Amino acid sequence: MKNLKSFPFERNRYFYGKLLSVEDFETEQKYFNDKRRTINRFLFGSGVVCGLGVVEVDDESISVERGLALDFAGREIVLDEPAVRKITELEGYGGEQDADFYYLCLEYREEAAELMHNVTGAASKNSSEYNKYKEGYRLFVTQEEPEREMFSPSRLYEERRTVYHGQGIRIRHVLPRFLELGKDTVLQIEVEHDGEQEFSFEYELELSFLTGNDGNRVYVRFEEKDWAKDKKYRLEIPLKAASVSDVQAEIALVKDSFKLHVGGRDYSAAEPCVSQAFISSLDDYEALQEQYYKTAMDDIMGSTFRQGIYLAKIKVVRAGGVCLIDHIEPLPFAQKIMHTEVSAAMIGRLVDDVKKIKQDRLLEEENKKGGKEQKPLKAAYGEVVFEVGHMRPGEILYSDEIVHGLGFGPVTVVLSYEVEDGFAGNSQIMFGDSSLFQSESGFAASLGAKLEPAQGTFEIAMKIIRNSSAKRVQVHWTVLRNEAQKPQLAKKKHICIQPDNPNVFVGDSVVFTAVMEGFNDERLKWKIKDPNGGTINKNGKYTAPETPGIYHITVTSQAYPKVQASTFVVVRERE
Repeated sequence: MKNLKSFPFERNRYFYGKLLSVEDFETEQKYFNDKRRTINRFLFGSGVVCGLGVVEVDDESISVERGLALDFAGREIVLDEPAVRKITELEGYGGEQDADFYYLCLEYREEAAELMHNVTGAASKNSSEYNKYKEGYRLFVTQEEPEREMFSPSRLYEERRTVYHGQGIRIRHVLPRFLELGKDTVLQIEVEHDGEQEFSFEYELELSFLTGNDGNRVYVRFEEKDWAKDKKYRLEIPLKAASVSDVQAEIALVKDSFKLHVGGRDYSAAEPCVSQAFISSLDDYEALQEQYYKTAMDDIMGSTFRQGIYLAKIKVVRAGGVCLIDHIEPLPFAQKIMHTEVSAAMIGRLVDDVKKIKQDRLLEEENKKGGKEQKPLKAAYGEVVFEVGHMRPGEILYSDEIVHGLGFGPVTVVLSYEVEDGFAGNSQIMFGDSSLFQSESGFAASLGAKLEPAQGTFEIAMKIIRNSSAKRVQVHWTVLRNEAQKPQLAKKKHICIQPDNPNVFVGDSVVFTAVMEGFNDERLKWKIKDPNGGTINKNGKYTAPETPGIYHITVTSQAYPKVQASTFVVVRERE
């Protein structure tokens, strides 16, 4: 296909008596081919549609699996059976001894086939012509990266620029294409290291309509001593867009500022690098759509540069003049086309994730609302008197059940005691293990409390440790409830339907009400599970059908889809 021009579209007009020539039949084929390929280019782009995985067969051979791809002109490339090739036999292999990788590429190819006799051939002309064109493909290797920017989704929202590529090291800048005025953004610096030596680099960037921590200059420094082959790094530099709309922000490498140190040697030859981003009052989603619809026609029609599809990056090692495969990296430039089924599946998963996030947020808001109803610390006090004159060491006394008055649930009980000796202010109050202290009264005891949270009561026990003269002991108790620290647990969510299992006559109506517990979101979805079982509106009003029967009614919370309830309605004939 030498002519890649598709426009304008022209097709044959047939009429009785028209003489058809070779040109007419070629026009017929070109019209339908151009239409199909234009749709491919504009709706899908270029890349792998399915299959075409590259796997290692042995140390010197690879296999390209069956699959389908679309090239830059919208032409279909089909491998109907696996293609096994030796690396050294692929077109483009030059046997370079310093090459440690190759890109495996796929291109569309067609060739004339089926030679046949030309019945109109003259003596001065060739009497044979090819009868068909056979569409196929071409596999080749190269060390060159794509000369033109790939059509991939990421190119629509971010710009990638190479700062340096050499010595097994690649340094790239990744900047969003669209920035909202006055908002923060990030410049990502991607570093790939294919070598086996420690390295470091530094350089300076000049900012236009952007600011960093050091104003309009950014100093980049990186050092890696714990190197590893085929390792990747990512640096992030925070920036802020200027509060100016409809301007082009730039990040430019300052001339002669680049310095790279690898394996004891210094390098300074960096490529001129300028990254750009458009600042506007739109958010990045709106700006992306506006820019795409404005420029897509020119971009797609201008992308007729012959360029293959990069299926894999094959890392190789040299051993005695033999090229051996180390490992294979599939689709190094992410040239793939998202199938509609895959897109639908991913969107479905995304919708589920968003629903879960919304449910978690609603639950969090409900818990916060519950937390605002916290009460201050509450306390209750009291006393119990034990007669201990007749008690011996080791004996235990129990109080009656005491109602503390702070309601149900867990509380803290603090106990202490003092021995009454008849003189006010002369006694000692003991807390904890009183046997640790010498008491003037010759009395010591240990105290304990048993709490009944469900009843709001407790009981006190006193065990005599020693007693020489004490007659009466007064026990002081303090009960504390700190509701400010009490966890606010979300109530279990539940729905019940009222009335339950009602009876109605055919054609009559009844209004169902959903009683909700544990949540306040009133968005509900009513449904009749039986076909021809009547109708029910969004407010729960049910209208019975003209056919008697028992019909199943369900209600589901839209905020919490797992919270459901159901009932049955009995529809009877009129007597």
